[in-house]
Amino acid sequence: MAEDKKKEADAKAEGGKKKKGLPPIVMIAIGAIVGGAGVVFAIPPKVKEVKVAEPVYEQIDVIHPDQITQQFNPKSKAGRGVGSVGFKFVYTVREDQEGEAFELIKSHWEEASSKVLDVLTNRSMEELQSDAGLRSLEKDVIDELDRLFFGIKKEGKVARVSKLIWQKRLFQ
Repeated sequence: MAEDKKKEADAKAEGGKKKKGLPPIVMIAIGAIVGGAGVVFAIPPKVKEVKVAEPVYEQIDVIHPDQITQQFNPKSKAGRGVGSVGFKFVYTVREDQEGEAFELIKSHWEEASSKVLDVLTNRSMEELQSDAGLRSLEKDVIDELDRLFFGIKKEGKVARVSKLIWQKRLFQ
């Protein structure tokens, strides 16, 4: 106890010589400033992700520029019949896949004439001269070209053949 009193007396005597420091509030403010600056420079800023809307591609109809022409002999019971057809076809494709569809057509072009000839020669003259027979022929040619150029599957097809544009149609 005596030592405690001695220390208190020494503290009072040195009271006039005591170093004056910064008040605690100033120290807290300086610490906050330094800490805030560290956070600003040490932590990277948040990056906001902006979602960009995906482009919407429209389905377009494209008329293939080349014509398919065929001269053939249809099935007949008596005599010989002669048929001659020429047509272009329209295919429906997404805008961004037009080049790919054209390349598929180009790679199968020679085979297309053969497939069309097969469809035409399996028809009789009576079928070819009737309206219902022509509609059936058109549907079969469209299906055959679609299968040849763009495949069978419905999902994921690049394009599809949608109609024929007749340039020439003669049956005798």
